[in-house]
Amino acid sequence: MKYKLIDLIDISQFQKLMETFYNISKVPHGLLDPDGNVLSGIGWQDICTKFHRVNSKSAYNCTKSDLSMKTMVNKKEKYTIYQCQNGLIESTIPIVIEGEHIANLILGQFFYHKPDLKYFRKQAEEFGFDVDAYLKALSLVPIISKEQLKSYMAYYLQIADMLTNIILKELKQRETESLLLRHNANLENMVAERTEKLKKINVALEKDILERKHIEKSLKESEERYRLLIELFPYGICVRNKDTILFANRTSANYLGFEHPKKVIGKKLTELFIPHPDYREVFYENMENIEKTGSLSLTEEKFIRILDKKILYVETVSSFIPYDNNREILVVFKDISERKRLEELQKKVAEKEKLLRETIELEQLRSDFFANLSHEIKTPINLIFSTIQLLELEIEIENKVISQDINVKKRMHVLKQNCNRLIKLTNNLIDITKIDSGYLKLHLQNCNIVDIIEDLTLSVADYIKNKNISLLFDTDTEEKIMRIDPYAVERIILNLLSNAVKFSKPDSKIIVNITSSKKEVIISVKDTGIGIPKEKLQLIFDRFRQVDKSLTRNHEGSGMGLSITKSLVLMHGGAIIAKSEYGKGSEFIVTLPAKPLSTKKNIVNSYVQNTYTEVIAIEFSDIYSS
Repeated sequence: MKYKLIDLIDISQFQKLMETFYNISKVPHGLLDPDGNVLSGIGWQDICTKFHRVNSKSAYNCTKSDLSMKTMVNKKEKYTIYQCQNGLIESTIPIVIEGEHIANLILGQFFYHKPDLKYFRKQAEEFGFDVDAYLKALSLVPIISKEQLKSYMAYYLQIADMLTNIILKELKQRETESLLLRHNANLENMVAERTEKLKKINVALEKDILERKHIEKSLKESEERYRLLIELFPYGICVRNKDTILFANRTSANYLGFEHPKKVIGKKLTELFIPHPDYREVFYENMENIEKTGSLSLTEEKFIRILDKKILYVETVSSFIPYDNNREILVVFKDISERKRLEELQKKVAEKEKLLRETIELEQLRSDFFANLSHEIKTPINLIFSTIQLLELEIEIENKVISQDINVKKRMHVLKQNCNRLIKLTNNLIDITKIDSGYLKLHLQNCNIVDIIEDLTLSVADYIKNKNISLLFDTDTEEKIMRIDPYAVERIILNLLSNAVKFSKPDSKIIVNITSSKKEVIISVKDTGIGIPKEKLQLIFDRFRQVDKSLTRNHEGSGMGLSITKSLVLMHGGAIIAKSEYGKGSEFIVTLPAKPLSTKKNIVNSYVQNTYTEVIAIEFSDIYSS
């Protein structure tokens, strides 16, 4: 062919188009003539240019691959995918004009899968390469899937088709122009002699005109295909000058919040988006760099969309291109907002997981500390209490005079009461630790709950008779067999009674009442004591909470009793509430489900009266006699 490819197309414009695609896909390409001369190319791998092509052994493999490629081109396939003798994959699209092969459009080099390092290490050693440098160059070769290659080749086939059409039109146009020139020269020489042949020449001219019209029509069709390609491109493409959008495809319009490109074209950039405050300084630096260098490599940018104030994260590449006889900026960009939001969400999840782990570890340390502390305290307390009991026994046996001494009795009582108080505190700490760790379990059995509460109330009445506090018990049923842990119920009632006694003045009244129905049992402990302020009612079941220091100044307590009580009630599937009027008294209402165990277990009707003596002494240990 008398024309070369470089004379038929604008190579620089083709290079810019392919550079844009490379910036997005990172897959190298080349446009070569049949003699192997590179007309356009970007991203060629160091492993080929710095190793395979410069070594005599590996270069021989390259030559064999080139010959193989020519053989495959002769088969007239649309494109060929092959692996070179040195192990890299390339894909070639032949560009054939009127049966003549004038160029190859090459995609590569790349891998489908992660390369076999052992194989290439051995190959580097075989060819005498620097192994580390060779493997480093190998790591730069892109890896693409067959699906990706398929989409890339579809794009490349359209580019090849576009090149073919442009070349054909150019050739036709040049041939027509050449023919016209020949005819015009002949006409000047043959006007007089070949008048008869003018008709034939006119017919030929008409044919040429028709051909020119056909070429123009084909060119318009090619432009339409190119326009459709841009419109369907999955990334935003726009052309702008310094402050105005001149062209936009549908994807870019969608990114900016509009359905159609017409609503974007002609708008100022500031009408569509502004740089995010975090990115503003970098944005203006990038604008200056484009003016200076003519392009901007792949960059992450952050904008605020004017339409809805939404934050947009995009990846962009920019370059100057000729547009309507001016030098304007082509921008290709991709919305990565969703990816950024996912990364931010993953970061927050990781932070919360870390905080949760730290909280669990801290809670475990706290539970372990209280468990160890409680057990360490309980051992010496038991020894002290045992020693006091032995001392009392020895005094009574050895010296009856001392045993009758009021001061000695009073001091012994103080010692025992405070030992009991420490035991109560330690028991509460142990129970709280068990509750937190999930080790506290109920031992459920079928019991007559009325007998248990009545016996407890009578035992407490004897215990507090010297305080001038009236304790009454009332029930609407004499027997209610239900599934409970009797020791847990004992703990609940004793705690509520000790609180009632603690905050009741002399001549006050405490009423314990049981109301039964088919589905539940309601236990009320009501006193006429000092009451609880309304704003404190929601806090009294919180751990370590006390209503007010002024109220507890003369009444000792750790603030754990009602918290444990509530936990025990909830473990039974029940509920507890408090009602109070400050200065007039309080009422605690416990509701328990009245469900018996399905298995036939022994019914515990009541407890022996003296079994409560030690339990009451411990529970009431923080109530001092006046």
